[in-house]
Amino acid sequence: MRLTRLRMTALLIALGSLVAGAGVAGSIGDTSAAWTDSTSASVVATGGSWVPASAIGCTAMNPNGTPKPGGRCSVTSIQLQGEWGNPGARTRGYSVVFNSNAGGGYIQFTIDLSTAGGPFSWATAGLVAPAQQAIPDNGWSCAQLPMLTAKTPTNWGWGQSSSIYFQVTEDRSSTGAVCG
Repeated sequence: MRLTRLRMTALLIALGSLVAGAGVAGSIGDTSAAWTDSTSASVVATGGSWVPASAIGCTAMNPNGTPKPGGRCSVTSIQLQGEWGNPGARTRGYSVVFNSNAGGGYIQFTIDLSTAGGPFSWATAGLVAPAQQAIPDNGWSCAQLPMLTAKTPTNWGWGQSSSIYFQVTEDRSSTGAVCG
């Protein structure tokens, strides 16, 4: 096969393009976008306090155990007041503030304590006796912690900012805990 000037020129152009393409492809680096998506973040910093526990709900009750007609109730705050002791035997103190018109009745409530504070052994936890301000509901047991279903004392004049205090321990076997 004889190479003509036209064929030779075409062959040289093809080879040149191939070599040039390989050189360009080898010199192309990583690419990135010409913009940066905006990002925002926020954080809440507190000093000397814990994340509030979650409120599930409450009901204003008559002294006889029936819901109060026109009754209202809300949990306005749940706060971890302190923690003491060694891991496995720690005790926590909680305060709960209600906004209710239960008056001379009482407040039936369910709260979730798991969001307050750091590690805590709920599997062996119990309500510290005597539980005079958070009286466990019939059918509730310590095994349900960190969910607490209880009632307040009757005839405390429950109003806009009424509060209770109670303690929970990690070791219900050593404290004579109230478990329902």
